[in-house]
This record gives sequence, C-alpha cells and structure tokens, in this order.
Amino acid sequence: MRVVSIGLVFAVLGLSAASTPSFASGCRQLLESDVKIASMRLYADMLANAARRGWNYAPEWIVSGSKRHFDELKLRLIDLGYEIVPVGRRLQCDIEG
Repeated sequence: MRVVSIGLVFAVLGLSAASTPSFASGCRQLLESDVKIASMRLYADMLANAARRGWNYAPEWIVSGSKRHFDELKLRLIDLGYEIVPVGRRLQCDIEG
C-alpha cells in the first residue's frame, strides 16, 4: 500500500499545473502546496471508497484525518530523501547554473 501511495503522489505531482521539479535531473525538492494537493486527492479517494462501503465519518474526523494524512505523507516523502519546500520559497532545482 505504501509503494502505491507514493507512486500515486508522484503521478499527481507530475500532473500538477505548477512548475514541478524534474525527477530525471535528480531534483529531490517538492513544493509543500503540491504535496498538500496530492494528499487531498488521495484522501478524497479513500473517503469515496469508504462511502461506497457504507462507512460514514463525522466532519471533524474528516478534517483531522486529512491533516494527519498530509503530515504522514510529508514524513514518508522526507524518509525517501525528498525536501518539502514551504510555499513562498523557490525550489533550488529551478535555479539555472
């Protein structure tokens, strides 16, 4: 499951409209906003699957679960060697020369 989640994150990040780093060039930086979007999409898919099974969650559980999912995803990416760059800071991979 973990490998699938990481693969989905990279697929979502690759489809992001924002300028994403080139993984082929060895860039190991990701914008926090891109990771947040990927996390929200993955979490929404998880909730949709749960709803199809008849599971219902209180709104406060959904909010806390979304935050926890984002935090855990960031930690997994950091464990894999990626740097999560806060919004407002420029990716070093974008700087030429």
